[in-house]
Amino acid sequence: QTNHHSQYNIDAHLLPFCTKEQIFDLLSRWSLKRLEQIDCSSALIRYQPRIIIDLIRNDLKEKKSNHEKFRSYFRDNEKLFEAIAEKQPKELVRLTIEYLNQLEKHERFLPTIIQSKQEYFFKKAPSEMIELMAIVASNQP
Repeated sequence: QTNHHSQYNIDAHLLPFCTKEQIFDLLSRWSLKRLEQIDCSSALIRYQPRIIIDLIRNDLKEKKSNHEKFRSYFRDNEKLFEAIAEKQPKELVRLTIEYLNQLEKHERFLPTIIQSKQEYFFKKAPSEMIELMAIVASNQP
């Protein structure tokens, strides 16, 4: 007998009470490793945004070999990043730092979500934003 994630509607009922390890165990049973395999309206975003950030990291690792997809990842998933910015602003800035450090220096620009809400991010994650700005500034002549 095989189980598939679409058979169950556990999102709203169990997610608030699950640990990160339990959720990853469940996702691995369903062979879900990347964010693109999950519906972006999922309650996972509301209740466990750190799981989403880990799935985004997996997506970025997967897309690293395709330079265009990797470079456009933030732009292509803007609504998702807006939702994460509300729940985990510091983690989102850390993820952005990791992402930008993997790009060539001349490609390091602030993603739109960070640029449009700079003041918000500076309040929520000041030291991370300073590090992020230093990375972006290293690109400027």
